[in-house]
Parts: sequence; structure tokens; C-alpha cells
Amino acid sequence: PRSRPSAHWWEKVRSIAHDLVPSAGGGEAETVQRNAALFGDHFGLSRVETSALAFVALYKLFDGFEHVVDGALETGEVTVPLLLSWFCAAPEHEIRAAMRASGRLTNSGLVQRNHGRLRSRMPFDLSDRLTLALLAEVDSIVDLIALMFPRAAAPEAEWRDFEALGRDADLMRDLLSHALAKRRPGMHILLYGPPGTGKTEFAKVLAREVGAELRAVGETDDEGGEPSRQERLAELTMASRMLGQRSDTVLLFDEMEDLFAAGNFFLSRPTPSKVHFNRILETNPIPVIWTTNSVKACDPAFLRRISYSVLMRPPSGRVRARIWRRLEERHGVGIPDAALPEMAERHDQAPALVSDAMEVARLCNGGEAVVSQVLDAAARLAKGGADSAPRHYSEVPWQQGLARADADLGRIETRLAARDASRRVSFCLEGPAGTGKSAWARHLARVIGMPVIEKRASDLISKWVGESEQNIAQAFSDARADGAMLIFDEADSLLADRRGAERSWEVSQVNEMLTWMESHPLPFVCTTNFVEKLDPATQRRFTFRIRFDFLSIDQLPLAWAAHFSCSPPAGLSALTGLTPGDFANVARKVQALGDSDPEEILRALICEDAAKTGTARPIGFGR
Repeated sequence: PRSRPSAHWWEKVRSIAHDLVPSAGGGEAETVQRNAALFGDHFGLSRVETSALAFVALYKLFDGFEHVVDGALETGEVTVPLLLSWFCAAPEHEIRAAMRASGRLTNSGLVQRNHGRLRSRMPFDLSDRLTLALLAEVDSIVDLIALMFPRAAAPEAEWRDFEALGRDADLMRDLLSHALAKRRPGMHILLYGPPGTGKTEFAKVLAREVGAELRAVGETDDEGGEPSRQERLAELTMASRMLGQRSDTVLLFDEMEDLFAAGNFFLSRPTPSKVHFNRILETNPIPVIWTTNSVKACDPAFLRRISYSVLMRPPSGRVRARIWRRLEERHGVGIPDAALPEMAERHDQAPALVSDAMEVARLCNGGEAVVSQVLDAAARLAKGGADSAPRHYSEVPWQQGLARADADLGRIETRLAARDASRRVSFCLEGPAGTGKSAWARHLARVIGMPVIEKRASDLISKWVGESEQNIAQAFSDARADGAMLIFDEADSLLADRRGAERSWEVSQVNEMLTWMESHPLPFVCTTNFVEKLDPATQRRFTFRIRFDFLSIDQLPLAWAAHFSCSPPAGLSALTGLTPGDFANVARKVQALGDSDPEEILRALICEDAAKTGTARPIGFGR
């Protein structure tokens, strides 16, 4: 009958519940209630609030208990507050006060409003991480805290590995140190930038630098469960309340753009939940380091509450090489010291991934090849199965006697190598492909003792609006941080004449290049096969404009001797359109075919020459 349950009915429900809970959970039910009491003591909950926490946990954990509660609710004769009133042995008005949205259970993050479990009749919920913690066999609240918010793993990097951050790093260290010492609430640091730039790693290093423990919030739990956005915020609230009295703890909230993802009305519009979130930011007693791959996805109201923010960029080649050397010493994979810089340049993954790859190689008794194989597989996975673009290396080695330039290259090298030489110089090297432009630029860097960062247009130009400009800025910033000479190959694609631009991004891309070229304090080189395509404004941006031309008649025998052991035939001097690159290309063909006949070699060189002049191609292996 649809009437208020009788005392007999309640006795029956009470008996079923008493029998079902122990049988469904065994000793686990007692563990839940004992751990709920630990949370209650820590958060200052009343007896009723602690019992209510245990009730929601039992409902979520044990099917038998859930069945009894749902069966009672299905009658339409009872409500959740009434059931809680029975379970907690307290009047309904005390239950309603304990479970209100502004109560301690909700404000502590322990209990959440149920928005996700559509088939559940229970309007309250717990995060999966809290639910699992309530089942744990522990001795104290300290153990529960360690389960809920584990310490972040030790960093693989060191403070000096983030030297490119300069004063930003120093300021964040001072800010965090003073916030901890003075217990200043509402202190938030945001690290943003693309994946692989070391945001999480720097957060670990920063916490270690100030002598604090870094504890992760809202991460995947031990069972592999992915917390919802609401659960992540609830865990942030819990962590703040549970650890708020400590002056040696910093929280890490990774990949926080998920909170503002498209369709997430929880934080994308003004609601009580959003107001509550903003209040958390303003009053949070523990400093929080937030990371995101996309700052554009973040709500402006959140960004206004950030104490300090830093754009994280990929580490320079020198820093990566240093990290690789340190990891090699730790794992002992057997990578030769001389190979580490090239490996670090080829694989730009985060230190933790490099460490994992070296561990795989060590377990498999592998070496350099296995490390590269593992990292290539990781890069392919990150790109959804696509291979990474190959690194660009010029095929033309530098040979001083084969250069035909309209400037005294030796004099330039000598002057720039001097101790008092200005480093604010720039070069436009133009001329046909294969004449040694990029090779001389790298040679010049070696002469003056600078590392090289080499970029081609395809490395920088992106289909996404604004990303090409970001890539250009990144290249100049990396060169500055690493003290490197920057070489732009195919510069005509980056500095095309704006008068012929058809799209606005083409103009903004050139503007970005020109701006950085104007202010860059270190040597940089632009090479091009089509100097006539460059924007006129580039004229005054280059200290030197040097043309590299085809080999002269006198240089042809020298080029022959550099690649072939036989004597050159007489017809060689008639070729006027050859470059050092042509000789290198034909030499590879000769090596592949094993044919060193001078006449056949000459035929191949004639083919190379004809490709430029448009004349008929002769018969031979050079076709």
C-alpha cells in the first residue's frame, strides 16, 4: 500500500540491510566505516555527516546495499533523507542540513551531486579514487592521503636543464617559496605549451627546488579509471582541505584544459559550480601548478586568477644532449658519447620517455638502435600512426677549394672567429642548388665555435593559423637559448615577396620573420635558390649577401679528383653548369653501380649539366 511504512516494515528493511552489508562486503564494510571515521575526524565532520559519508560509500560499493536502498525508494513511500535518517539515527532536518550544497560534506569535496549516473536513484556520489581509498586497509589518515594524492615521481631533469626560462624560472621559484613560507592562499602557476615541452617535468623540478612535495590531483587511478571533470575538481577541493595545514606541499593539476572542453557546461557558463570553482581558486590554501597544452581552451575567468604563467618551449639541442648523457650514465645502455648529441637532436621526446626507452634497451641488451626504435615507435603512436618527417641534412660536404663565391669567405671566417668579433651578423646565401651554401654555413659555425640549428620551410610552415609564426619565433628563441647559429634553408618560402601574397597569413608570416631577423643577437643564415622571390624588405636585414655559383673551369678537375680516382677526360672542361652537389650525386651512382669508367662518369655529369641547361641527355648510366 502507498502509505508511510510501518514500524514492522522498517524492522524488515533494517534487518535486510544489516545482513546484506557484511555478506556483500565482508570485512570491507567495516573498513569503509572505519575509514569514513578517519576522514570525519580530519575534516571536522559531525557524527551525522560521517555516517552519511559511509552510507553513500556503501551504496556505491556494494550491490546488495544498493538493491535494498533502491527497492525502498521504488515504493515511492520513502526518500533519501528518510533513509539517511534511519541509517544515521538522526532527525531528517539534521540530514538535510548535513547534505546541503553549502555543507561541509560538499565543500570538502568528499560528496558530490550525482550528475553522471543516470540510472542511479541516489542524488549523491563519491569520486572513484575516494571510493577505492575507503576500501583500503590503512592505519591513519596519513596513509589515506598518500593513497588519494600520491607524491609525483622524481624528476629526470635538473634545474639547469630549464636555463632557457631564465628569469621566469627564478621568479617562479621565489614566488612558490614565499607562498609556502607565508601560507599565502590563492597562489597558482600555469605552465602552458605544446606536448613534449617539459611542463610536468619542470613542475617536479620546481617543487624539488623549493623543498616541497609535489602531489598529483585528478589523475588516472590505480585501476586505470579516468576521473570526470567534476571528480577532478572535487579531488582538488579534497586535497586542499586535507593538506591545507602543511607548508611543504604543492599540488599538480595536469592537462587542465579538459575542464573547459567543448560542451562542458559545468565550467563554460556562469553557474553555481563555476562560482564555486572560482572561489576555490581564490581561497585555495596550497599552491597549485597547472599545466595545459592549449591555453586557448581555458576560460578567461580562470586565467585572470593565475598568479604567474609561462610558455614552455622545447629544450634546446644542448640541453637535450646533456639530459641524454645523464640518462645514459644512469642506464648504461652503451651509446657512444659522440653519438649522444645527434641522438638528442633526432629524438625530441620528454626525458621520461627517453629514460623509458633506455630501460627497454637495457632489458633487451640493446643499444643505440633499440633506443631509437622505441622512441620512433612512441613518436609514431603520438602522431596517430604517421611517421615523423625526416631530419634534413645537406648531402654536400664543405670543401674550400670547390666554393665559387663572390665574397672572400676566408676573410669572413677569420674575422668572425676573432675574440672581439661581433656576433650580430646575418647572411643571405643565394645560388643554384648544390653549390655549398648550407655546407659553408655549417662550416662557419664550426669555425666560430657555435652549435647549429637548421630549419627548412617545411619544418616551420603550418596549415593552422598563427602556428607558422609560433614556429618561427620558437626557432629564434631556441637559437638564442642554445647560443646556436640558425640556418634557414629554402628561405624564399619564408620570406616571399608580400606584394604577391594572396592570403593574410602569408603576410604575417613574412612580418614575423623580418621582426625576428631585425632583433636577433646571434649569427643566422638564410639560403635560397631563388633570391629574386625574396621580399624587398630583406635587403637591409642581411649583413652579407653572397652568391654561390657553378664551378669554374679551373675547379672542375679539383672536384673530379675529390670524388674519383681516375683521371678526368678532356670533355669535362666543356661543362659550365656543374656544382659540388652534382659531383657528389654522380659519385654515389658510381659507388652503387661499381662502374668507374671515366667516360661513363663524364656522361653522368653531362646529364647533371643538361638538367640545368635543358640540352639533350646522352646515353649512359647517368640517365
